[in-house]
This record gives sequence, structure tokens and C-alpha cells, in this order.
Amino acid sequence: YTGGTTISGGTLIATHVNALGTGAIDNRASLLLDASGQFAVTDLTTESGGNTEIGAGSTLQATTLTQKSDSTLTINLNSNTADPVIHAASQVSLAGTLDITGVGDVLDSDPASTDDLDTFTLIASDKTIAGDFEKLTVAGMDADLADFITVDGRIDDTGKQYELTTALTWYADRDDAVTDAHGTFNLTNADGSFAVNTVLENVDATLDPDSATGWDGTSLIKQGAGTLILNAENTYTVGTTISGGTLVATNVDALGSGDVTDDATLELNTGGTFDNAISGSGQVVKSGDKMLTLSGTNSYSGGTLISGGTLVATNVDALGSGDVTDDATLELNTGGTFDNAISGSGQVVKSGDDTLTLSGSNTYTGGTIISGGTLVASNVEALGTGDVTNDA
Repeated sequence: YTGGTTISGGTLIATHVNALGTGAIDNRASLLLDASGQFAVTDLTTESGGNTEIGAGSTLQATTLTQKSDSTLTINLNSNTADPVIHAASQVSLAGTLDITGVGDVLDSDPASTDDLDTFTLIASDKTIAGDFEKLTVAGMDADLADFITVDGRIDDTGKQYELTTALTWYADRDDAVTDAHGTFNLTNADGSFAVNTVLENVDATLDPDSATGWDGTSLIKQGAGTLILNAENTYTVGTTISGGTLVATNVDALGSGDVTDDATLELNTGGTFDNAISGSGQVVKSGDKMLTLSGTNSYSGGTLISGGTLVATNVDALGSGDVTDDATLELNTGGTFDNAISGSGQVVKSGDDTLTLSGSNTYTGGTIISGGTLVASNVEALGTGDVTNDA
């Protein structure tokens, strides 16, 4: 049939390359192309909130490809996948999220040197590609090599191909040429969001048996204005530096065991106990619905924002020296004098057996609960403007 296909709800799975006819496809929900062959359509548009997924071994030939803002294009790769996965005879317009799995099946996961790049073309257009993905998620690398494999998703210099590249270092560089980082994890000049799902481990190896230069891949550096998301339980030890943009940890162990130097934004969207020491001029954000405990003596100065869940401080210096914006729940399970200014619409809870003094002129409005120990207010405005529930 030639009249086109509209997916307005649920999931449509095409298991034959001719299942969708030859007309235009307007995907407002979920579409899976899963036939281990080449689908041919005129125009494919994924609307905001929609997800178009190309199964392993499948490819797509289209006249135009349009990915709108807040849409997702998922590409599952395997050894039978030919490149380009998507070929458009005319316009390609990119936005939203690109989610890739099976990278290790199509790219060289054991390159011979740092200059040995392996490239796989995901999208090719006979005309210039417009826009770019706002977020790139990559999975499926060899777990033993994930610490020092380069993954780069970018439009090439011709503007007509969106390529995936590997080498022996990590980078997500949307604008500049490849920069060899020699085992140190760098995210540079990314203007969107880049998610890492593989485990980052320490590396101590020699690339050239005749060379005296070792390779110590033990730290992570986040640079540039983009967002880097770490999802795995990582084990690197030397530390993390955030010099630009936002680093998001969705696992309490995502930043390994080393200290964190935060000169931009560290977002902790996780639960559990985070005991890495945090310093620097940047801000810490607690997001998500979970309960997170900061237990260290921290010195970061950019302030703390609690946008969701509960942030528990078990050390009076856990929140550094900056102001606290509490739009959810701040629980202080510690003793001593807490002199950070507290504002926001959220609640403050005093728990534990210790005696805690609030000395600041605070403006938070969500009220105060004293569930244990003693809370001393040494300022008439220390408890904000909300009600006080004293259960201790």
C-alpha cells in the first residue's frame, strides 16, 4: 500500500521489509523495524515523545528522515549490520536522543594503537544533515576494554554522514578533531548530553612492549558545556574533575572512589551514601526521588540545590560552604553548627541524637521537623517561615 502509516499509540513491529508499504511513516508512539533486511519508505518522521528502533541486522532506505525534539532513535547493531544503517536520498533532520547498542559488534574493540580509528556510518544522506542529536547513549562495548575505548558520535566533515568511531581513549567531541587523552576520560566540547553505561576501571598497561611509557587510565575529566551521564558502578580511583557543564551520576558509585573537584555542576540523581570528598567552586544538585546521604567533610562553595527526594547530611560540613536551596527535603543527622543559609519551598528535618545549631537567617517555607536530639536556633529566623513539629 502507498498511502502511508501513522502510529499514534502503542508499538508497531514490522518483521518484513515490505510490511509498511512504500508511503510516508509518521511515528508518534513506538516503531520497531526488525526484519534483518532493508526497509524502503519515502519519509520517516519520529514526533516528540516517539521512539523509532532499528533492530539488529536491519537497515533503512528513506527519502527523508526527521527526528524531532524529545524523540528517540534507537539503533541495535550486530555483526550482520551493514553501514550505513540509514540512508536518506534527501533531507536528514536530527534532534532528540540517539541510543546505540551492540557497538562492540561493529567496531574494532582491540585497536593496535591510539591512532588506529575504526568508523561505522550510522546515517548517510545525499544532502547535508541538519541539526544534531541532543543526547547520545552508547552501550555494548567489551567490558574488559571499556575503560580505554574511544566512542565518538558526530556528523563528519562533509556534513552528510553521522558516524560512530572508536580508538584507545574516551572522548565525546562534537566539534573538534579527535584528541588523544592517553587513558584519561575526557568529555570535551559536547553541546548536548552523553551517557556512559559501561564500567570505567583503572588501566595500567603499556601500549608498546618496547616503550617505557605506561598508560595510567585512572581519572575522569569533564569539560565543556554539555552533560555527561554516568550510569554504571565505576571503580576508577584517582578522582573526578568537573571543569565545565554538568556531570550526572545515576549510581552512588558512578564516580569511583577518588575525590571530586567540582568547578561546574555535579548532579547526584541516585540514592545511598556518597562518601567521596567534594571540593571546588561548583554546585551540587540532588535530583530524583531517592534518599542520598553525604557523609564527607566537603569544601565546595557553589551551593547545594535539592530538587527532589531527600538529601541527608551526616556531617555538619557535608554541604560545603555555599547556600542551600531546599525544594524537597533536607535532613540534618549531625551535630555542631550549620551556618549555611537555607532557602526554598522544602522541609528541614533534624534527626539523630546530636545537638545541632542553626545559626543562619533562613527563608525556607516547608516547615521543620525535629525527630531526634536537640535543635538549637541561634537566630530568630533560623527555622524559616513554616511550622515546626517537635517530636524530640
